[in-house]
Amino acid sequence: MKNVLLIGDSIRLGYQSRVAELLEGEVRIYAPDENCRYTKYALWGMYSWVEQWGNPTFDVIHWNTGIWDLHRCTADGEIFTPLDEYVTYSRRLLRQMQSYCPTDRLIWATMTPGNSRLNEQKALNALINTNATAPKVYLCDTMEKWNADVLRYNAAVSELMKHEGVMVNDLCALMLKDPEVYISEDGIHASAEGNELLAQQVAATIRMLL
Repeated sequence: MKNVLLIGDSIRLGYQSRVAELLEGEVRIYAPDENCRYTKYALWGMYSWVEQWGNPTFDVIHWNTGIWDLHRCTADGEIFTPLDEYVTYSRRLLRQMQSYCPTDRLIWATMTPGNSRLNEQKALNALINTNATAPKVYLCDTMEKWNADVLRYNAAVSELMKHEGVMVNDLCALMLKDPEVYISEDGIHASAEGNELLAQQVAATIRMLL
């Protein structure tokens, strides 16, 4: 039985169980129970997650991070993780993955986009302070700006991964075929149809490397 590691944020949590069903009998799936959040958090958590599983060697690793890195949840309204830092920690996370798996069986997945519901989100001022004159702060930007940042961040790390010989699973392009159908009403997470589409592509990509 082959060992496969799935790492990632809530997007991964959405498709993970279906991937396990699609690969049942072929592989043993390892994955953290928790949301792996932003890239730096995933790097921090890798040692303890793998240790709790008994330090197995993985035949394939598939991972994605980034949506948490793009959040604008602080009072200044800035992207949480600047692009150069995102690339740096993606490189460091890659090195961590290479220590657990043959380097030609690594799969990095792009961040998925948002849909038009992002244009309807409410400001988060109340979560920061009660000053009515405070600048409005939103968890995400509008759809147009959010997706532009998603594409910009994806392009930078895709270049890194391709240079390192890591397979890139373009989940973003998959969801952009119809974000109003494949993204849920919260504007960010996959719908039922989207999770099925993601799971099918993730499972197929993993099979390619097995």
